[in-house]
Amino acid sequence: MPRLESLSSLSPSDTCWIPSSTDTYGTFDAFCSERRYNIVESLSADPFRASFDIFPPSQNQTCAKIRPGTFIVFALSTAELAQDYPEDSADYRTICQYTPGRYLGLVTSTFARWNEVEGSTEEDVIVHFVSKDTPQPSVVADHFVPIFPVSSTAPEDNTALHTDILFPWIGYKQWTTLGVRLRNHKTNPSSLVFELRNEDFERFEDKAGEDYSRLETVEATLDDETKDTLARLSVAPVALPAEIWFDIRNHPDIKEPRCFAADVDTLESIIAGCMPRDHVSSALDEE
Repeated sequence: MPRLESLSSLSPSDTCWIPSSTDTYGTFDAFCSERRYNIVESLSADPFRASFDIFPPSQNQTCAKIRPGTFIVFALSTAELAQDYPEDSADYRTICQYTPGRYLGLVTSTFARWNEVEGSTEEDVIVHFVSKDTPQPSVVADHFVPIFPVSSTAPEDNTALHTDILFPWIGYKQWTTLGVRLRNHKTNPSSLVFELRNEDFERFEDKAGEDYSRLETVEATLDDETKDTLARLSVAPVALPAEIWFDIRNHPDIKEPRCFAADVDTLESIIAGCMPRDHVSSALDEE
């Protein structure tokens, strides 16, 4: 079974925040081939805004495990990507030996469905990056909201986002227009979860909607390099398998968002060099 199969219609729930249109999910290869699409499709403004709508409960609702407004640490799941290859194969080992970076982000949308074949719930999340860095390129340099506590050297800012439990670092920025779509394959739970206050999550929604709209208006004026850079760090129409941690502390080497694109490039290269999944081994493979 492909690691990222197509999602059918999703059951709406007041705890599952669902894009208005049915998204198509493919393999990791499909993600790589779709990463550099048109910037307007990349930003996907309508589905993004719809993800902030709360749908009425359904009799057959499937509830997500992760609440929007939750900060998480995440990493690409090489173990899941390798499942399409035999465990005793060199391809399986090569994929698993790669150690992707860990990244910090805010879950801004969650949606789930029941997989009858696997007998389990499949959960996808949209995550917007959190970083000490200012978003790049320059066209999105102000597409962020500071997270409290802010640096004592920074100008006083009443717009900073507050969490229910004090955020563990100083001077971080919540990006509003750049992020990633993940499929949750492994969750590391914790009794300590960092969540935005409800009113602060609403303020994030408002700022994100404004920033997406502004970015759409200048799309036609952007050069190809800028469009490509934005597309590589924008929420894609396909989900990537990921491992997720709720306790965002004690991760000593959190990577900056720009490194995420390099992770994808590296894994794309590794998988491209693997045997086709339907390859039948022969004596020629040993020569």
